[in-house]
Amino acid sequence: MSSAVPEPAHKVWIEELREGRFEDISINQVRYFRLPWGSVSKVRVMGLVINSWMSDDGTFAWIEVHDGSGSIQVKAWEEDIDRIIDPDTGKLLGISSLVDVIGRIRSWRDTLYLYPILVIKVRDPNDIFLRELEVLRRKLRYKTPPRGVSAAEALNLRTIIKLLKEIGPLDGREMADLLRVDEGMLIVQLHELEDLGLIYKDNGKYVYVGWGDKHVKQRGVSGDA
Repeated sequence: MSSAVPEPAHKVWIEELREGRFEDISINQVRYFRLPWGSVSKVRVMGLVINSWMSDDGTFAWIEVHDGSGSIQVKAWEEDIDRIIDPDTGKLLGISSLVDVIGRIRSWRDTLYLYPILVIKVRDPNDIFLRELEVLRRKLRYKTPPRGVSAAEALNLRTIIKLLKEIGPLDGREMADLLRVDEGMLIVQLHELEDLGLIYKDNGKYVYVGWGDKHVKQRGVSGDA
């Protein structure tokens, strides 16, 4: 299996970005941003465009997105400006447009902004309520620092990662059969690994990302399974 697997974009509220800081080092020329629950290279925010601007020569533009918790600018240069263009009008996304932004966190003069990878114009306003529930679920899970994991939990986490490394993508039932564990309990562990950014789901199967072993060690899981 190729190691060049796209890293997940973690869904966050804009206010959460104020709690983070940039890591001191970059990995594979990617600068990571540390949030209270882990390091990320990309984030995903959904909100309303409340302001926008483009330079006279058309080489620089930004939109400002507000999600109810705070606002942040999404800045683009040159050909990347197309990413913040409204597909319906051919112009810069206008005020009150609901957008879902996948981007990398950047900073200029101590002010954070997002560099867009993908900007999706959201058609169904109900999607924002679903996003709020998704972020809330993750925030509640990591509201208090983990107190460590038991030996059994550590073995499960290591074993899941090792299984996906060695065999490849598997669905929950296949993994439960191979590990001889209850599928319901396994799914809980899989969700936790997804939130940590160690695995992601593709076409119903769980895939190992490969870059986040340090997160497992931070939760008290070290050594080989």
